[in-house]
Formats: sequence, C-alpha cells, structure tokens
Amino acid sequence: MFTIDERYRGLPANRDQVLALHLALNTPHVAIPGKQAGPAQAFVVGLRGGQGAGVFVYLYLVEAGDCAVYVSGRRIQSADELREDEDDALAFVESLGFMMDNANWRAAAPAQQDEWLKTLPVFFREPTLVPAVKARAEEKRNVATTLGRFLAAF
Repeated sequence: MFTIDERYRGLPANRDQVLALHLALNTPHVAIPGKQAGPAQAFVVGLRGGQGAGVFVYLYLVEAGDCAVYVSGRRIQSADELREDEDDALAFVESLGFMMDNANWRAAAPAQQDEWLKTLPVFFREPTLVPAVKARAEEKRNVATTLGRFLAAF
C-alpha cells in the first residue's frame, strides 16, 4: 500500500543509489488530495539507502510545478522484496491511468544515467528547480516584462 509522504519533495540520488527506474509514457490528468489537478508524469524509483532500500512513486504535476511522493512504508532487504514493491508501485500508478516503461537503469550507459539524474523531476530536491520549470518561469517573466514595456509606450 502506497501513501503520500509530505516530507518528500524530490528524491535526489546518485547513480549508485538508483536500483530501478520506470517512466510514464503518457501524462494523464490526475487529482491528488491537496494539490492542483492536472496533467502529471509518473516515476517509480527503487533507491538504496543506509538502512536498506525503498520503492517510491513520484507524481510530477506538470502545470503546477508540484509533486507528490508516495512511499510503501517498508524497508526492503532482498531482491525479491524489491521486485514485489516495484510490482505494487507499478500496479498503483497504472490504476491512475499511467502507462509505464522500464528504463532499464542498470543496463543504461553511465552518460544516460547522468542525463536522467540532471533532467528528470524525480531527482530534484524541489520541483521548482527542474530545468523545464525554471525555463517556463523565466519565459513568463520575459513575456510580462515585454508586455509591460509595450503598454507603457502608449
């Protein structure tokens, strides 16, 4: 059973900590309690930590630049438990309408892994730090400044 854990805003990790990564192929409209409803991306991530491993479901609300992190609540000690929690997490996100794809983290080249760590919202400590969100915010500021200058000219 996966439940929202408000303490998490992102899952920053290094390559060695990531055990598994699954990415959504679509962006369905979802409603998360306490969050603005809208299109979302889903990620299922298995991470190794100091006290074992854990599987997380990370939902990134694209338009809101917000997220929700779901946790299973148990620390995984074996490969079988990891697969079991991964399967549960995938079933959970698929029940929300996501179509998931295994990124095959372990088979990916280190350069590809580094690219994912630098660009996927799941690996950022705060959703507002995601490059695409920062670029969108800058674009909005530029439009507002240009419009203000245009209107001031009249």
